[in-house]
Amino acid sequence: MMKYIVCIGLFLIMLGVSFGQYEIFSNSGEKIETLEALVDRLSKNDVVFFGEIHNDIIAHGLEFEILSRLSSRWEKTALLLEMFEADGQRSLNSFLEGKISEDEFKQSVSLWGNYNTDYRVMVEFAKLKKIPVIAGNIPRRLAKLVSSDGISAWDKLSNTEKQYLPRETFFKNDRYRELFEMTMKDNPMMKRMPDVSMDNLYHAQCVKDEKMAESIVDFLKKNSDCKVFVVNGSFHSDYHLGTVQKLKLRMPELKIVTISAIPVDDISGINPKEYSEKADFIIFTQKNSSESY
Repeated sequence: MMKYIVCIGLFLIMLGVSFGQYEIFSNSGEKIETLEALVDRLSKNDVVFFGEIHNDIIAHGLEFEILSRLSSRWEKTALLLEMFEADGQRSLNSFLEGKISEDEFKQSVSLWGNYNTDYRVMVEFAKLKKIPVIAGNIPRRLAKLVSSDGISAWDKLSNTEKQYLPRETFFKNDRYRELFEMTMKDNPMMKRMPDVSMDNLYHAQCVKDEKMAESIVDFLKKNSDCKVFVVNGSFHSDYHLGTVQKLKLRMPELKIVTISAIPVDDISGINPKEYSEKADFIIFTQKNSSESY
């Protein structure tokens, strides 16, 4: 184990991954003293969701560390990243298999602006350890069609485009919608676009969840002995809603556990029980060192 941890530490240094101050709690308010103790609990599950704020650098470092430790516990591991779109799966596979260079890979897929600093390390680790990476999200252009023109806009798509759509969609008027509308009301975009349809925006959010859930299901049906580590924006998995809810609808037998990383101004002043509903485990990260919003 010590040799393994040293190797991982060198890998982190090589790729420029850094850590900052954080504390971990269970949803009962119990403090989890070490990352290894957290991973011990996570490893007993089939799917682990890590919900992040996308520019929290502490969370990104922890995602890599949890992935590396889970891969040493699980017999077979897969990684799903919200940041990869389904139409990039072939290029992603080719890169992981060494068939194309990193530059060719980057030119052939839609990458987030912070890929190099925040997500590349996990992909490089997966390549090194031969861990499958699932490009689980719906292509952004297809979700954008829904937000602007409604779900019926998909009817006009070609068969080539339709292969990247979720096969089923469930638009529930439940707590998820309530939370989504509360979030969108505070979004400056809504003031710039007063005529935008809340129905369309909510449906566009849901189709991302549907596609990610379906991507996990499709992978597990072909690889039933594999466990999956999922990295997504926390809204997609908080309260066991979003992608988690969609996954449970499709495969209720799965053991699923969730993490929500929450940047805070002062960790010492946090009452973890106030966040107990958000996830099975809460990781509070210090804002001044995570540069989160």
